[in-house]
Amino acid sequence: MLDPFGSRARELVKELGGIEAVLERIPSYVAPDLALKRVSWLRSGEIPDDVSEMDDLMDLMTFYALLGALAFSPYGLEGELVKDANMRIYSERIKRDQNLAELSIPLKTTDKNEIPSKDAFILERRGEGNLGPEKKEELRLKYKLHLSDFLEFWEGSLKEIYVRDGYAYVTKGNVLKLWEKAFEHNIERAVSVLYEIKDELPGYYTELHEKLNALAREVFKERLERYGSAEAAPLRFEFFPPCIKKAMGGVPAGLRNYAITVLLTSFLSYARICPNPPKRDVRVRDCVQDLNVLEREVIPLIVEAGNRCTPPLFEDQPHEIKNIWYHLGFGLTDKPSLEDSGNSPWYFPPNCDKVRANAPALCNPDRDCRHIKNPLTYYLRKLYFEGRTGKAAGENGGEENG
Repeated sequence: MLDPFGSRARELVKELGGIEAVLERIPSYVAPDLALKRVSWLRSGEIPDDVSEMDDLMDLMTFYALLGALAFSPYGLEGELVKDANMRIYSERIKRDQNLAELSIPLKTTDKNEIPSKDAFILERRGEGNLGPEKKEELRLKYKLHLSDFLEFWEGSLKEIYVRDGYAYVTKGNVLKLWEKAFEHNIERAVSVLYEIKDELPGYYTELHEKLNALAREVFKERLERYGSAEAAPLRFEFFPPCIKKAMGGVPAGLRNYAITVLLTSFLSYARICPNPPKRDVRVRDCVQDLNVLEREVIPLIVEAGNRCTPPLFEDQPHEIKNIWYHLGFGLTDKPSLEDSGNSPWYFPPNCDKVRANAPALCNPDRDCRHIKNPLTYYLRKLYFEGRTGKAAGENGGEENG
C-alpha cells in the first residue's frame, strides 16, 4: 500500500464496514507489539523488511491500530513518533513505485504533448546532453493537479512550479513533498476524529497507547531531558482558539451563560490542569493536589470574562458562581473542597459543532480551525507545533554557538 489514506486504503475500509468496524476488528488481528514494530525501528534507523513489505490488509490494520492509540494523545511525542516512522515507510514505497494513482492527493498523469515543446525543452533541460537517464526522469513533469489542490499543500515558491491552464505540473520529487504535507494533514484529521470517540474504543488501544508512550519517551529521551514534555502548565493565551478569545472578551446577555459557564469554564480548567485527559470521566482531584491553581488562575479569568459581559454576568446573576463550580465537578456550591471533586461531572469542552449550534456568534474560525473538532485540541495543536519549532530553533542555535 502506498498511502494509508489513498484510494486503495479507502476501498479496504469500506469493504470492512467503515472505520469504526476496522477499529473493532483490529484487537483480534493485530498484537500490540506488531503495531509497535511500525515505529520501534526508528531507534536503529532501518525499516525491517517485514514492515516494508506488509500486505495491504495488515499494513492498514497495523497503521490504524497506532491511530487508535493516538486518540488518547493527539498532540505529543507519540504522534510525532507515529508520523515520522510511517512517513518514512510510505515515502520509500512511493519513491520505488511508478504509478502514483493510489495517493490521497488528486494527481493526474500529464499527456505526452500537453506541455508546449519549447517549455518542456527548458523545464526538463533537454538541451543538456550530459544528463543521465535517472536525472532526466527526475526532471520530467509527469504529473499535474489543479492549482487549488496544489496550493493546499505546497509550501515552496510558485516560481519553482510550471503553471498552465489552472494546473500545476510537477515532478515525482514535487509529488513526494506534496504527499508528505497531505500525510501530516490526514493523520491530524483522523486523530482529531478518533479523539472524540476514544471513550468508546476497546481497552486494547489504551494498552497500546501506554506502550507507545513508553517507546516515544525512549526514542525522544534527549529532547525530554532538554525541553520537558507538554503537560499541565501556565495558560498560553496566544494559542487560544477564536471562540475562546471571543468569550474572554465578554459577550451580550443572550450568550453569557453558554460562553462563560459552559465553554470558558470547561476549556480553561482542562487547558490549565489536564490538557490531555486520559478519559472523559476524569475528576479535578485526579489532576491536582489542592485547589490553588483553580482559585488563583482559572476562576479569576472566568469571573473577569463574566464581568466584561453586557450586563456583567456575576453582578446580574451572583449565584452563577455556584454553577461554575458545578461544571468543574464540585456540585452546586460556592465553597468547594478538593474532596467534593466528583460530586458532579467535570464538563469537557463542547465540540465545535455544538458551539456553532448553540452559540454561532462565538464561532469565527481561522485557518487553524480546519480539521479541528474541539477547542481544546486547537490549543493542544498550537502547543505541540510551538514545541517543535522551539526545539528546532534551540538545536540550530546550539550548532551556531558551538
